[in-house]
Amino acid sequence: VEGKAQNNFEETNSNSQNSSEPYTCGACGIQFQFYNNLLEHMQSHAADNENNIASSQPRSPLAVVEEKWKPQLQRNNANNTSTSGSVGNSAIPEKERQNIAERLLRVMCTDLGALSVVSGKEFIKLAQTLVDSGARYGAFSVTEILGNFNTLALKHLPRMYNQVKVKVTCALGSNACLGIGVTCHSQSIGPDSCYILTAYQVEGNHIKSYVLGIKGVDIRDNGDFIHHWVQNVLSEFVMSEIRTVYVTDCKVNSSAFSKAGMCLRCSACALNSVVQSVLNKRTLQARNMHEVIELLNVCEDLAGSTGLSKETFGSLEETSPPPCWNSVTDSLLLVHERYEQICEFYSRAKKMNLIQNLNKHLLSNLAAILAPVKQAVIELSNESRPTLQLVLPTYVKLEKLFTSKANDAGVVSKLCHLFLEALKENFKVHSAHKVAMILDPQQKLRPVPPYQHEEIIGKVCELINEVKESWAEEAEFEPSTKKPRAAGEATAAQEEDWFGKNEVYDYLQEPLFQATPDLFQYWSCVTQKHTKLAKLAFWLLAVPAVGARSECVNMCEQALLIKRRRLLSPEDMNKLMFLKSNML
Repeated sequence: VEGKAQNNFEETNSNSQNSSEPYTCGACGIQFQFYNNLLEHMQSHAADNENNIASSQPRSPLAVVEEKWKPQLQRNNANNTSTSGSVGNSAIPEKERQNIAERLLRVMCTDLGALSVVSGKEFIKLAQTLVDSGARYGAFSVTEILGNFNTLALKHLPRMYNQVKVKVTCALGSNACLGIGVTCHSQSIGPDSCYILTAYQVEGNHIKSYVLGIKGVDIRDNGDFIHHWVQNVLSEFVMSEIRTVYVTDCKVNSSAFSKAGMCLRCSACALNSVVQSVLNKRTLQARNMHEVIELLNVCEDLAGSTGLSKETFGSLEETSPPPCWNSVTDSLLLVHERYEQICEFYSRAKKMNLIQNLNKHLLSNLAAILAPVKQAVIELSNESRPTLQLVLPTYVKLEKLFTSKANDAGVVSKLCHLFLEALKENFKVHSAHKVAMILDPQQKLRPVPPYQHEEIIGKVCELINEVKESWAEEAEFEPSTKKPRAAGEATAAQEEDWFGKNEVYDYLQEPLFQATPDLFQYWSCVTQKHTKLAKLAFWLLAVPAVGARSECVNMCEQALLIKRRRLLSPEDMNKLMFLKSNML
């Protein structure tokens, strides 16, 4: 493999020194923009080949003798559990079992996070490997033979990182849709925060995600710096020509990402900004809405009472909102949901002064406005199915909600007018959202009024014309039969544009789905009939509407803990988190 890379390099130098052609891997065909990335890729292939050769070699006579020497009771299948359990218990003296248990308890007491580690399959495999090594070579000191475990693991970290990296590179490089979704989202843990870079694409009929990098956030880092970091990481995995849709939070400068592809804002962050801008206490005070401020303060006090949330309130819903949803509405909705239990709790405690200060009528009206907003955030953050097609219908639904209640009397009307202004300012709808909505056969153009139909159809045709140059099968985009030339006939480009619009109209004329379809299964079945739209669907519908995922909190907590304790260098920490996310 290295010889192929050297030959490719020499041919490139001799034949096209001034050309900017990509470097191609001779083993898998993946292309790289920089030669150093190709070399790392080749080294990972070489490491994989060495492992395959080592595992496929016949065992030596010495190994056969060792296996005959080993006891026959080592590993039995599930059908012999009773026999192996009795034999295993008699093979290990009780005193040795007590010593092992004592060591395990010491590990657990050192770090309570090890409670789940010592019972995991990877720890059991490690223990079994050490037992097997002792059976082969006799008793030995682990410290003397293997040295420090951390040093041993970090020594082999680059090799394992490259092996997993080449698999992720091959997966992203083999994308038949020639388009991926990329999220760059920050997650705050106390005063610290970090960015997580994740790539999304469709594999089969499911969305597959790959965490490509984690970076601690520095106060001095601006949007351009984050953009350069994202581009540097992506250049190690995909070619710059691949079509990319970025989903970022409000802290990232979207204009820098717009130069490299379409840049969308995280929908949960956008809706959170809508609520925060309206219910900001300074804004409410400037508009003389003191009763709303008092209601929010009372709800925060009730929801924050010691032991009350777990004992009396419970949880509002089974599905929790994404990590980037940090809204003041949670306490208000919690109090509204558990109002009867709260009254009973405080009546027993003889502390009814907080309940008497609660404006029940205003609480009900605000809950009727804010509950649909939080429900929309939960639906948009669903990780098991596509969500980008729901953004525009969500905007339309919330706009109708705020408009219908803006005619009410009193403070609710003022709040709804503020919500309408904040929705238009913070919740931006991109052309990718409009195209994704059409690609849902259950929705198509139904959520939007008729006067917007032609505009959205035009957006679909524009996107088809933009990306079809990168599609390999150009023959699919030509008309099946040639038409005779006429004096007033349009140009070839206009014919292709007309043909793309014709395919869109044919698709829109089909009846709507009544049940919620599996979108990728649907487009797999109609690929031959709607070729262009199917390619768009497999690209755009893989892009999530929300950039933060549920595991982001845990990953950032671990990354920031490593950073604070200075356990690893930033580079090794990034490699370790990459393995954690993509190795299993």
